[in-house]
Amino acid sequence: MYGVISGYTSDYRVVFRDARYGNKVLDMCNHLSVTRAQGETHKRRVEMFRRLSVICLLLLSLVSVSASATEACTILTATQDDRVFFGNNEDYSNPDTYYWVVPPGNGTYGGVFFGFDDLWPQGGVNEMGLAFDINALPEAPLNPNPELPGLYDYEGYIALKNCATVDEAVELLSGYDWGEAMWGQIHLADAKGDAVVISAGPDGELSFTKKAKGDGALVSTNFNLAFTPDDERTGLCCRYDEAVELLEACGDGGLTSEFVRGVLDAVHVEGAYSNTLYSSVFDLRNGVIDVYYFHQYDEAVRLVVADELARAHEPVPLRDLFSETTVERASEEQSRYVLQDRIGNILELSSAVAVIVCGYYLFRRVRSRQTLSPP
Repeated sequence: MYGVISGYTSDYRVVFRDARYGNKVLDMCNHLSVTRAQGETHKRRVEMFRRLSVICLLLLSLVSVSASATEACTILTATQDDRVFFGNNEDYSNPDTYYWVVPPGNGTYGGVFFGFDDLWPQGGVNEMGLAFDINALPEAPLNPNPELPGLYDYEGYIALKNCATVDEAVELLSGYDWGEAMWGQIHLADAKGDAVVISAGPDGELSFTKKAKGDGALVSTNFNLAFTPDDERTGLCCRYDEAVELLEACGDGGLTSEFVRGVLDAVHVEGAYSNTLYSSVFDLRNGVIDVYYFHQYDEAVRLVVADELARAHEPVPLRDLFSETTVERASEEQSRYVLQDRIGNILELSSAVAVIVCGYYLFRRVRSRQTLSPP
């Protein structure tokens, strides 16, 4: 090839002695140039499409994040002197809330339970003063134990039907295979003032986060207590922080049902996707429950556990316990939030469609420009 090149022009173009060789070489060079240009164009298109896809996904996640129904829930155990209180905010989107009674059986304790129209117990207390409630959590893996018997009922039912204290509940529940994952943590407390939160630990085994003996409090919200030491929990959840701060500020003799109500009021939630549907304060020493409907803390209904067990009635909608004024206020507020929810869904769907259309349009524009551009 060198023998057919006679030199270079001032702009570095090759000069051939024989035009035939020059044409062949130029054809080869042009072919390589076009192929290389096509490859670079394809790479640019792929990269542009990838970037647009990422942008679309990010925008879609931003417009849809508000539609995620928050399962909040704040649970606390507080003790002072001879007083033991267990409080809970049930935060969710289903307004059909109920309470029901499971009477004592042959060798089992009776209890009062709270939940929704599916009658899956979200919380409750038995005649011995053992109470429980549940925080929703992201899925956490568990190591299966197939050599142990599987849970034959809801964990709360198993504990409250068969146990009088937290220690008994821990021993009993530790003897079951809980499967391969947990989607929550169970907060238990008893009339002695002991409390524990059962959750999946970092090692995949059941973890038991216990309240310190004596006066004090144990609070759980929607982060796994087993994954975070006590001195590192501040800042993980604003409801947790506020509840802990208020309970720590409770002065001597200040722990009452009304005080716990105030804590629950301070951390209740309202919104189009999640509301504090009911709050309950269990006086575990005296066997009474103060119930509040739809974060309206100016009206309390008191249930006496012994009286409820004696009646052993059918499930009762919580709204039937309260005055017409309280129920109407709750219904009006719920209707406003349902309307906000529907409007929000329409706006989010419209935004999602707009993002997809814009992304597709931009991609087509970029592709057409690159196609029309000379290599």
